[in-house]
Amino acid sequence: MSQSTERKFARYFEPKVLAFCCNWCSYAGADLAGISRIQYLPNVRIVRVMCSGMVDPTFVIEAFLVGADGVLVLGCHLGDCHYLYGNYEAVNMMNATRRTLEHVGIDSRRFCLDWVSAAEGAQFAQIISNFTDQVRELGPLGAVEGKNAEELAFELRAVKAAVQGEKLRWVASKQTELTTKGNKYGEVFSKHEMNRALESVIVDEVATSKILLLLRQKPSSVKEVAATISLCPSRVLRYIAALRRKGLVDLHSIEGTSPLYCCLDLGGS
Repeated sequence: MSQSTERKFARYFEPKVLAFCCNWCSYAGADLAGISRIQYLPNVRIVRVMCSGMVDPTFVIEAFLVGADGVLVLGCHLGDCHYLYGNYEAVNMMNATRRTLEHVGIDSRRFCLDWVSAAEGAQFAQIISNFTDQVRELGPLGAVEGKNAEELAFELRAVKAAVQGEKLRWVASKQTELTTKGNKYGEVFSKHEMNRALESVIVDEVATSKILLLLRQKPSSVKEVAATISLCPSRVLRYIAALRRKGLVDLHSIEGTSPLYCCLDLGGS
């Protein structure tokens, strides 16, 4: 995006921001900001949750799907969680969420995880205002990403399906354990190794989700799917073969010399 376009958005665009705030600290910080009459930008809508660790990745994706331009997750400072380790769980899950959004081209500046204590009303107001200004400069969701509404919806639906999957959730939740205590064989992962493992799972799960979404719409050939999601046909064929083994995809028909595949919930019709 050009600087002139960014200035245009910053001047005329008012972003929609959703903030998930933990009950014990960040929501109390928001309350203190209100009681103290500390002003901050009014673009934010607050959802109170008992703990930042309860913010499921699907909540963040759904917020973007229904029109949010930016999403904040605010919790207690690390070490001060009312539930001891809830905010550490939030770090793991929100890291996976951010990386998955980045993988499909959503600017990571639209998503933020931060900490606010019950005594930090001014800090809460500052975070809200700074984040809103940042999102305003980016423009509406899809502007800096170069995606239209249909493309965004498809990418976000794929991400939502991916973060709901057992494999990605398991790897995301184990980040701290694997980099500190190691796996059951005593092998401790470096941060770089953990990031590579997480990225590999994200790539596979998002690609699989996109393929399922497309085959749910209509029976398609490997080449058609590959062209739509910008992957080489050989990779798409491997994913489809794996999905067939799981009983999620099956052969629909043959068109010329090309097999057409569909999701089994289409009933093969």
